[in-house]
Amino acid sequence: ATLRHSQVTMFATALTSKLAAPTALKASAFKAKANAGFSVSAGKTIDTDARRKAMKAKQEADRKKAAAAAQKAKDLAKKNKEAAAKAKKAAAELAKKKEAARKANQAKYTALNKTVGGSSKLIKKSAPPSIKDPFAGREKKTGGGLFGLFGKKK
Repeated sequence: ATLRHSQVTMFATALTSKLAAPTALKASAFKAKANAGFSVSAGKTIDTDARRKAMKAKQEADRKKAAAAAQKAKDLAKKNKEAAAKAKKAAAELAKKKEAARKANQAKYTALNKTVGGSSKLIKKSAPPSIKDPFAGREKKTGGGLFGLFGKKK
């Protein structure tokens, strides 16, 4: 579907010289009449029929691609919807479980408050710290301090 070198040069000279122009135009006109599926422009022969078929094929492929993409999007949306529903259900189950646990704890607390000792039973008790007495072994001084300055004198 391409022109030979001699035809291209003829075309190039046809565009520049006025003498060769009529013959070049006749040649291109004849070529256009000879096979109607071809058109010549700027020294290139274009197979319009093949071009049209290629365009049609491309449009069809694009249409198929778009349809496939739309289907994929629809499937993805459905999948996401199902996943969201599942997550919502799981969240509801968890909330129910938490509420039940909270009610159980509330009941336990209320029951404890009705007994002797009440909520003080909930307080976690730890053993008292063992600290060595720093004054162990010293005898206690009597009469020290500021109180010796005041009060009754003997």
